[in-house]
Amino acid sequence: MSVVPSTTIITNLRTLTASTLNTLKTSTSSGVDMPGMLALALSKALELKVCLSLLVKSTDGADPNLTTLNDILASLS
Repeated sequence: MSVVPSTTIITNLRTLTASTLNTLKTSTSSGVDMPGMLALALSKALELKVCLSLLVKSTDGADPNLTTLNDILASLS
């Protein structure tokens, strides 16, 4: 599989560990809902998977974008 920046981002998103107490304390004092934002990002990644699957089904096999789409989908699996 070739390395595509978006696949790296998505893979990193899927393998996030829980935030440290310091991070949570700082984000809360700044009005940032860290756990909520991470949960939303993960749900959007799943939405992206559904949308990309539909795109792949409609993409011609000769289209060079198909490789990138498949790489991104592979990182979401």
